[in-house]
Amino acid sequence: MDASINTISDFVKTLEAEIRVFDMGRKVERISNGLFQKFENFEIPFPTPLQKHAWLGIVIWWQETQQEPLIWFLKLPLDEQGMIIPASRDDFIQRLMKAVQNRLHNPESKDQSILNESELAFTPNQERMASFHAKTSSFLGKTTSSYYEPAISYLKKEGAPKDWESLGLQGLADICSRLNEFDHETIINNALVWLPETPQAIVLSLLENETVGTELSLTLLKMAEQELKEDQPNGNKLSYLLRAMTGSKAIQKRQALILKLLSDDRCNKHIEILAIIAGRLWHDLENTELCLSLFEQIAQQENGQALFVQFFLDLVAIPGVRPWVMNAIRNPERSEELSTCVGMLFGNR
Repeated sequence: MDASINTISDFVKTLEAEIRVFDMGRKVERISNGLFQKFENFEIPFPTPLQKHAWLGIVIWWQETQQEPLIWFLKLPLDEQGMIIPASRDDFIQRLMKAVQNRLHNPESKDQSILNESELAFTPNQERMASFHAKTSSFLGKTTSSYYEPAISYLKKEGAPKDWESLGLQGLADICSRLNEFDHETIINNALVWLPETPQAIVLSLLENETVGTELSLTLLKMAEQELKEDQPNGNKLSYLLRAMTGSKAIQKRQALILKLLSDDRCNKHIEILAIIAGRLWHDLENTELCLSLFEQIAQQENGQALFVQFFLDLVAIPGVRPWVMNAIRNPERSEELSTCVGMLFGNR
């Protein structure tokens, strides 16, 4: 490898190409080029690690040409401090160089087998893939997919409720990824109250990758409050509502809802709710009361000790959350159950 090329960003510059990087781990979210370069230069740990990896969607394109962009999904292993491991990244650059050379020699080719043969490659699940493609099409100035029109017609109630089975996931992702365009947020806001369970769940899960405005946030909160009025709240529905509120601007109201769920014995035994709080709403754990409350509920579960280890290792790896996690497990007022989990974890290390 050329000694002057030490990072993916360096290599893209030599191509006179553009790069955009997405975090594909906890949610589909753009990583700024500046932050990505700092990560590659060992200046900062990866901000949102998942399972000791940085899960990335990388788009490389040439503005002056009409050729298809080069897209690859990459999971970069991280060290104990969340820093990039150079050897893995260097292997990717070598493969990337071969792939680009193939593309330059054959512009019409979409073959990315050179990249896909790498052990670092992964395939996102359908929802993540749909959101990624919708976001990529948007910033590249491409039109929405052919699934968009049927999806938007359905949400506007221009199609019968029974028609949802024929909708394409990509169409709903196109709408959610362009939430601030064409009155999409209002359309979704109005549709959520009548959507059948399955399409409602799909829309809510896609919203986790978007910044949700005030009106839609209030609707989501109202739906959660209505569910909590039921004798037996639907934990799955509450989980989807939490996912949709990941990017909500109503931070204080969302955190109040999380605390309410954690204190409600009808909800705090639902593992999916706990997992969504830890996996999607990690920013909210930068809060003493909320972080401690989450770990207290984890410790109370039937298999609390095993769950505690799993949740602890996941959250302590996130740089912004780590201090709050450590403060929570060191809290002198923690319960006996949580103390047992903490003792078991550090006693075995």
